[in-house]
Amino acid sequence: MADQDIRVDIELLKKDVTTMSALLEKFDTTIDKMQEIASNLSKMVSLQEQRLENQEKVTSEVQSILEMRRLEHNNNIKEVYNRINTVNRELTDKIEDTEKAILAELQKLRDDLSKKNEGLGTRLGQIEMWKYGAAAIIAFIIFLIGKNAINISKLFGL
Repeated sequence: MADQDIRVDIELLKKDVTTMSALLEKFDTTIDKMQEIASNLSKMVSLQEQRLENQEKVTSEVQSILEMRRLEHNNNIKEVYNRINTVNRELTDKIEDTEKAILAELQKLRDDLSKKNEGLGTRLGQIEMWKYGAAAIIAFIIFLIGKNAINISKLFGL
């Protein structure tokens, strides 16, 4: 019986080896499929990493362009403010110069008018003196005519 037990054990071992062989084939198939899945996942992760890197590059470029535009905008605003200040100063200076010129001209006109008024005053005084002198002479002549000291008909040849 020992021979028989050995044969039974051998048969059981063969059966176990066959079962193990089928099980190992299933493990091999499963491992192959898992390797394919791992490979596909690796490819997908690599693709996603590339896309992420590209997106990061694009984002970085957009941020740098945006920052550059912001700086340009700030510089443009500063330039506009500087121009406004410069124009304001220039206009203020021109207004002050114009005001000074106008005031100088007004003072010159006042001085000229004062001189003319003085000249007119002198001339008017002379005319008044002549007028009073003429009035005095006429009054004297009328006085003489009134006293019959002067004969009008002899005077005019009538």
